[in-house]
Amino acid sequence: MALIICPECGHQVSDKAETCPSCGIKIAGNVVPLQPQQPQYVQQAQQAVQPQQHAVQPLQEAAQQMGGSTPTPQPKKKSYGTLIVSFLIALCIVGVGFYFYSDKQQEREMEDYEAAMLSNDPMVMQNYLLRYGDAPQEHKDSINARMMLLTQQDNDWTNAVVTGTKTALLDYIKSHPDSPHSGEAMNKIDSIDYAIASRANTTEAYKKYLEEHPDGKYATNAQGFLDEKKSTEVQPEELDIAKTACKHFLQAINAHSESKLLATVTDYLGSFLNRTNASSSDVVNFMNRLYKEDVTNLNFHMLDDFKAEKVKNNDGEFNIKVQFGTELTIDRTDDSKEKFAKYIISAEVTPDGRITNLNMKKQSLQ
Repeated sequence: MALIICPECGHQVSDKAETCPSCGIKIAGNVVPLQPQQPQYVQQAQQAVQPQQHAVQPLQEAAQQMGGSTPTPQPKKKSYGTLIVSFLIALCIVGVGFYFYSDKQQEREMEDYEAAMLSNDPMVMQNYLLRYGDAPQEHKDSINARMMLLTQQDNDWTNAVVTGTKTALLDYIKSHPDSPHSGEAMNKIDSIDYAIASRANTTEAYKKYLEEHPDGKYATNAQGFLDEKKSTEVQPEELDIAKTACKHFLQAINAHSESKLLATVTDYLGSFLNRTNASSSDVVNFMNRLYKEDVTNLNFHMLDDFKAEKVKNNDGEFNIKVQFGTELTIDRTDDSKEKFAKYIISAEVTPDGRITNLNMKKQSLQ
């Protein structure tokens, strides 16, 4: 038995029934088979398509009225635009990244190249060559040339040190002014020059050392020697003070001037004509004794054989000790008496130019 649809009311009835139980119409001869009921989601899909089909029909009718053929719907082509755009963007990102990476590598290579060229360490240069095998050829050539130069410098330095002479060291500095050993070479020359000055042990030798090495390792020692020498050696200005004091002393006697004579000596003398603790009055008395009754004039003449040295006084200062010859000419009325004599004068002059010790020794005439 199968179910059929009533042609009158549309209700389902058995195909074996004589009449429709709903409307009473005769069923025999009017059988309409019942279509299987489709699922709800299939019906919804068919209903969704129907409006599109209804929309196409007016277009087809319009085309037929215009005498044209009905356009056949074309299947939609699959779009690759999004994929292509994505691929291009990815390609750009990779390209930009590679550009910046390559640029950074070049920048790093240039920095390491400059550092290697400024370095005096062959290992730094060797590491550069190992690390940048694809570096520009001119960079690699420069590094190799500098390595060869440093090797030659090392060989020349070894030879200069072994020779150990000032000439060899100066030649090395002249040939390699930028060598890292230049400073060491100058220190060795400094030591050589100071050793020469020490052996000579003279003012001139130490002055020469200071002229060549004003900031040398031994400059303080050399200057100390000169300062000590200066304190014990009579300087030209000090010698002039001593000569002037002695000259004024003799001129005062020649002029028979007590005031001028007193201006040349200290108030008390440690020694005067072998007399200790003499006073300035004793000096005046000496001058007056020279002018005897028959003496009309005296003339002391200082000879040019002046010798001077420094001696430390009781105050810790240095006096100038001098020795010189002098000739005395005497004008007198008694021709039988002495009219000419020679003396050796030893004196000690203070820094302010006054005589504090004086002794005279008469020389025999030949």
